[in-house]
Formats: sequence, structure tokens, C-alpha cells
Amino acid sequence: MLCEQFQLEPDIEIIGEARDGWEAIAAVGRLTPDILTLDVDLPGLNGLDVLPLVRWYSPRTKVIMLSGQDDEKTIREALRRGAQGYIVKGSRTDLGKAIRAVNRGEVWAKRRVLATVIEEMVRLAALTFPIHREQACACLKAERSGI
Repeated sequence: MLCEQFQLEPDIEIIGEARDGWEAIAAVGRLTPDILTLDVDLPGLNGLDVLPLVRWYSPRTKVIMLSGQDDEKTIREALRRGAQGYIVKGSRTDLGKAIRAVNRGEVWAKRRVLATVIEEMVRLAALTFPIHREQACACLKAERSGI
């Protein structure tokens, strides 16, 4: 269990636990943790459904999803819903290292998934903020001429 894993970690303190999705939401509302490790496969309300509610109740709480599911679709969905990390159970991931990285503002997930997410964001940004080559050149010319 996580509590035993972090007994020797002086910078990580376990402040609560939950048995299902509803308890997780209540605990976050009551405790407002810095980091929440959230299982995708929670009974009652699954972790992916809990995630947006956690983000609403405690916007500063950073969430790391834990899951036995290693498919890219699930990982991307967790990140899309606001998770800052995704760890596959049974992988050799150092959870303490992941918690520290997410606490510093980093995103923790497989590189190939992060690359896909970044490509998708760039594509969406290009659709949202289209700029034509002619406009970009006109802006550069105006800047150079001091207009």
C-alpha cells in the first residue's frame, strides 16, 4: 500500500485514503491535498469520472492516475480531463519521483503519449489561431519599418 511505500520518504506525507470514487471526492474537498494519486478502476465512480470533480473541488490539487490499463486512448483521456500524471501499475516507475515531478509542475506519462498529446495541441492551436503566411510576413514588415 502507498502508506508503507512512503514511510521512508520525509518529503511525502499521506494525509488520507479512499475506498471508492465518492470517498475520493469527499476526501479531496475536505483535505485539499497537493497531490492526489487516483486509481482509474475505482469502484462506484471510476477515476476518469472522478477526475473532473476533483479538479472542480480543489483546482490546485495535482492528480496522478494509477491504472492497470496501458492503452494510449485511456492515458490521453486522463490527461485531457486534467491529470498531470499517469502511471501504469506494475511498471517500474518510481512513484516518489513521479510525485515530486508533478509537484514541480511537470507532466508524468509515457513519452510516446506526451508526443501525441503535444501534436494534437499544436494541431488544435493552428485551427483555433490560424495565421496565414502573408499575414505573418506583413507583421514582420510592419515591425521592421517601425509601424
